[in-house]
Amino acid sequence: MTGRRTGLRIGLVVAIAMVTYANTLSNGFALDDEPLIVANTRVHDLAEPAAILLTPYWPEFGGRAGLYRPLAVLAWAGQWAAGGGAPWLFHAVSVLLHAAASVLVLALLGRFVTAGAALFGALLFAVHPVHTEVVANVVGQAELLAACAVLSACLLHVRWGDKPEAPAIPHVLLLTVLFALGLLAKESAIVLPGLLLVLDAARGRFGTRATGAAATTNQPGHLRRIAPVMAWLGVVAIMYFALRIHVLGSITGADAAPTLPLLQDAGARLLVALAAWPRYLRLLLFPVDLAADYAPGVFQPPAGPTLAVLLGATLLLATITLALLTPRRPAAGLAVAWFLIAILPVSNLLLPIGVLLAERLLYLPSVAVAIAGAYAAQHATRTLDARRLRPVVAGAAVLLLAAGARSFVRNPDWKDTAAFWNALVRDHPESYKAQRAVAQIMERRGDGAGARRYTELAYATWPHDPELATEVAIMRMREGEFDAVVPLLERALAMGAPSRRTHIVLARARLANARWLDALGGLALLDTATTGRAAVLALRAQAEEGLRRWTDAAATWIEVTGRPDGQAWTWWTMLARARARMGDAAGARSALDRARTLAPARHLALLDALGRTIESGCLETDTSSSTVCRDPIGHWVIVTETGALEADDALHGRTGPGAWTAPATVRNQGTG
Repeated sequence: MTGRRTGLRIGLVVAIAMVTYANTLSNGFALDDEPLIVANTRVHDLAEPAAILLTPYWPEFGGRAGLYRPLAVLAWAGQWAAGGGAPWLFHAVSVLLHAAASVLVLALLGRFVTAGAALFGALLFAVHPVHTEVVANVVGQAELLAACAVLSACLLHVRWGDKPEAPAIPHVLLLTVLFALGLLAKESAIVLPGLLLVLDAARGRFGTRATGAAATTNQPGHLRRIAPVMAWLGVVAIMYFALRIHVLGSITGADAAPTLPLLQDAGARLLVALAAWPRYLRLLLFPVDLAADYAPGVFQPPAGPTLAVLLGATLLLATITLALLTPRRPAAGLAVAWFLIAILPVSNLLLPIGVLLAERLLYLPSVAVAIAGAYAAQHATRTLDARRLRPVVAGAAVLLLAAGARSFVRNPDWKDTAAFWNALVRDHPESYKAQRAVAQIMERRGDGAGARRYTELAYATWPHDPELATEVAIMRMREGEFDAVVPLLERALAMGAPSRRTHIVLARARLANARWLDALGGLALLDTATTGRAAVLALRAQAEEGLRRWTDAAATWIEVTGRPDGQAWTWWTMLARARARMGDAAGARSALDRARTLAPARHLALLDALGRTIESGCLETDTSSSTVCRDPIGHWVIVTETGALEADDALHGRTGPGAWTAPATVRNQGTG
């Protein structure tokens, strides 16, 4: 009968977990799913596992972001191969992993409380609304895999600890394998050794007798018994860090938070971490007001010791104090101790994690809610008679139903990227990322004034995002505000912007302001890059022309047009003029012929006029482009590839719209 009841409880937990997230099966790929799965060639080919195991998590950022999660990427590759890239299969796997994690929580709680109390705690974990992001967004599988590995290891360790003998080799081996798998899925699994010690303390294995269902025989020598286990876990951790250094170049990466440069400052990061502590409490215990993203505006980083920071510091001290009660009062201390250990590596207290706060980071820490709920349920069943217990059970059922409904309703917010941004705009229009999303919608609709208004609003909300500062500069340049954008872009670079776009836009702004030497100095930082090198060289050639280094400019234009990515008609036109200035009339005619084959029909008259100027020979003797030798393209201010800036009077005269490339899609690039 006991085995049958256990099976029924497991079946109920699985069913509730799967029903809560059943509607995620119709979701597609959203946000980071797109670059990490849909556009990631590593995921599309299982024939090259080394491309997965020995490369950083983010293809486009390399080791800079400090993320290395090969097991998650390998799992996606397997699912891609099995389902041909169909998103429903990825979501089905996510739901199954969450159901598995919920069952592991059930089994783990069963070692501390009664079966009924453990069931309530596991159901609470299965339906908790802060898990929506992890289960409904495919990249959340990294979190799910790591949590399953950690919970499996915890359950294995607790079961072994009830035996008097030293751990057997198979036990130690399995524990270390689970630890390694968890780390390779996500870095947050590093908390496993700490969680094992907390669980041992809750079961009175360090010489202090626990009370209640967790009471065991005192084991003063337990620390010696688990020393081999901890030693092997330490070896795994060292090997993992060595592997990270090999793949990323460092343990933490160069910049885990490119849009939040304040997190690189230890003092500012501490203020953020403390201000987040009250939010953890609210999200875990009262998850009604939730956000798809906790960017500035939703969670404004404190500039000093605000009330939220002081409250957070108080809660942190209270958390530590309660955690210390775990050996004597596990009912009071275990949940708090679990949360404290699990949240530390993703709290910004120790290292920058790339975001201020994210619900996905609370997946493993939220087991604390299940622990607290289980102990509360056990206390109620032991102290209340049947009459008074009835409304408590009804309230618990309503709580589970409400939490499950909240999760179910939120699941479609991750249906695709558009749905995500719509949800953020709907729920938290004060978010600077929501304002950027509205700006981009207006940009696509052709409402340039509205796009600029919302971009400027986002910048006013959070002026410390270097990528956003670049977008603001681009929009201001569209209006001919070239003078004002140079200090703005220089500030963006000072904030640590890793983007080539910021460097390139700054070079364009400097060219427009005739700051030729400054433009050359900035472009020199990009010359070693291979992607988009022609665009960098084209800007360098124009700076050289501004300095009247005609020979250097001609040589650079030759290099530009000799590249596969240098086949813009504007660049061939510039080469034709440069060759003419060098006295190479034949080369100038050849370059101009090539420009004619690439140029839109409306520009052929302009090219014919340049041809006549070249034939006159005046460019060779008058390189100042004076009125004596009329240069048909002398009014061009900045010449870029076709599609970024068309070469006509309106655009090059700084008066027309659309002169600059539209901003890239905003991504939820938190690295946590």
